[in-house]
Amino acid sequence: MKKCLFYGFLLLFLIFGLSFRFILKPFLPILWQRVDEAFHHGDYKRAERYLGIIAWIEPENPQSYILKGWLEWSEARSLQMAGLPYEEQLKKAVETYRKGELKNPENWQLYFEEGIMWESFDEKEKSLKAYYKASQYAKPPYSRIYYYKSKKFKMKVKE
Repeated sequence: MKKCLFYGFLLLFLIFGLSFRFILKPFLPILWQRVDEAFHHGDYKRAERYLGIIAWIEPENPQSYILKGWLEWSEARSLQMAGLPYEEQLKKAVETYRKGELKNPENWQLYFEEGIMWESFDEKEKSLKAYYKASQYAKPPYSRIYYYKSKKFKMKVKE
């Protein structure tokens, strides 16, 4: 009897867990609106939280990773410019981009945004690696980004 109850609850949990994201999809427009409101009120942490929820509900949409990563690395850049510790915040941005790239491996925009992030921190080699990946998946004119950036930085990454 106990075994039967356990497996029954396990089955319900799996069914509910798998369908939970599906149930939340109709609320995505409201969540995007909340992101916009939080951003325009300067409440970037709240915007990041909403973007994290959106990424969980709809992992195949790269925009939530792109915006969340941008908010995170922008804060890291502000901290760096103020002479404050920024590494943890930058690490969050990298993790966000990596999650997005894992869920959307052929989305050039994620790699492109990562390249912009690394370039803003003067990490030319990391930037070029990201731009190289972006150029593999992008269509013109973005497919030429690695070519132009490698000329600008006067270096190439090992392909």
